[in-house]
Amino acid sequence: MKEALIFLGLLVLTAGLFTYQHRVIRRLGILCVGLTTFAAGYLPTGNVWVGLACVSAWLLLPWVEILLRVRHLRLPLRKELRQSAPPARNDFPELGELSEEIEAAGFEHVADLGWDMEGYRQFLRLFADPTRNEEAAITYVEQNQLGFHFVSVTSRSGEGLVFTTWNCPVSSSLKTPPTVRVHRVPAEAPFAVLVGEHGAFLQREGVSAAALQAVDPGAVRASVEQDMETQMEHNLREGLLQRADEGHGRYSWRGMLYLWFQFLRDIFRFS
Repeated sequence: MKEALIFLGLLVLTAGLFTYQHRVIRRLGILCVGLTTFAAGYLPTGNVWVGLACVSAWLLLPWVEILLRVRHLRLPLRKELRQSAPPARNDFPELGELSEEIEAAGFEHVADLGWDMEGYRQFLRLFADPTRNEEAAITYVEQNQLGFHFVSVTSRSGEGLVFTTWNCPVSSSLKTPPTVRVHRVPAEAPFAVLVGEHGAFLQREGVSAAALQAVDPGAVRASVEQDMETQMEHNLREGLLQRADEGHGRYSWRGMLYLWFQFLRDIFRFS
């Protein structure tokens, strides 16, 4: 009975910590998840190693997905974006509100594009503001019927550098090329905050408005496709991907380890 009450108390404490939005408190919640998992193995057996095995199993759980599905994926090295219908309202109810917010900030809607493969779908609604030489995008990612979305603002310098501010809630599954600088803001940040943060980001990077490349709304699609291709080529060079055939790559063992470390980073970030 005593052990059961301790375990129940840890469950209640963990649930209570996760009701707070403060980053430090939520990280304490993650530690409590580990402690509760340890208790689930230790309290019934009195064996520390059983408790540690339970915690290790929880941390190694992503390897089930990585080994069973990810390592078999064939990723297109050149992603050709096609005109795409928006996701169903039930899947992505925030799309309309986000679009209105971006257009109210002075951006014009350019295109709805997307691509899909083996249970994975990515939808992009692209915007452009030629007066500020900025692009914006709403990205919706759906994998095995589970989805998330984020918004980004991008500027390009005449020297070929790409500066992006986004509120993506998860870490990238591939490395960012050295020509791309990313500034991340909290996932709940509204678009107005994103725009302000992007301006401050450019200032910190020493990029003036005069140094920005002019934005052609008709060329935004090609620029996004080029960004994707550049990222794939960079990860081939870095060894996270290896060629599967002429037009596709797949994750190497190094790439799968990278995915696992990204998962561990997300556990403690909560941005």
